[in-house]
Amino acid sequence: MRRFFVDPENIMGQTADITGTEARHISTILRLSPGTTVTLFDGSGSYYEARLTKISPSRVAAKIVSIIPYIDSAEEYRTALHLGIGLLKGKKMDFIIQKLTELGIENMLPFRSKFCAAHEPSAGKLLRWKKIALEACKQCNRPVPPALQEVTDFNDLVSFSKRETYDLKLIFWEEEVQKNLRQALESLGQKKSVLALIGPEGGFSAGEVADAVGAGFQPVTVGSRILRAETAAIASASILQYELGNLS
Repeated sequence: MRRFFVDPENIMGQTADITGTEARHISTILRLSPGTTVTLFDGSGSYYEARLTKISPSRVAAKIVSIIPYIDSAEEYRTALHLGIGLLKGKKMDFIIQKLTELGIENMLPFRSKFCAAHEPSAGKLLRWKKIALEACKQCNRPVPPALQEVTDFNDLVSFSKRETYDLKLIFWEEEVQKNLRQALESLGQKKSVLALIGPEGGFSAGEVADAVGAGFQPVTVGSRILRAETAAIASASILQYELGNLS
């Protein structure tokens, strides 16, 4: 069954109005007909089985047939993974946000750092990233999209981490030779929150790593290979999610 996002404000009792790009997709691209049954989600965790009643490029009306509340039996045991990501050039950030959403990352914190080669993102970039995350939620059947923060400076992110409660803080650094990721996770136990930082194309400077260590971060390595920044982000997130038990 096809899935579509509906703004929570557009759900009124047993009816739902689908607008914007979703309405155009239904009417113009897919050319669905009234009577078609679809699945709707509003980003809060619940699914709605609905039947389309009226279709136009600007608005699609649907009658809600049933509500499927989101119940995650593993929620009590999940470790929330927060990922700080150095800004990347071109459409690499779009790609990373899509894949990290599919992997179930809880929170994404994009940042600027010393060796960032990317230009300052435009005012509408965050909105675009949120739309990409929503589209990824539709694809992977994720009912609640990840939190996506405004772009910040690396130093501000490190300072912010001191005020928040994280059970473990990691910074991936290609020059770390002593501690690997599995060693860093050995003492995690039944903790609930991990923050990991992954650098941009140019990596982290020694000064940035020192500042992070001073704020309680542990430098870790994922091996001797030098990975592209986008590969490192997805590989590190995948390994972390597996080791934390979030992919089981």
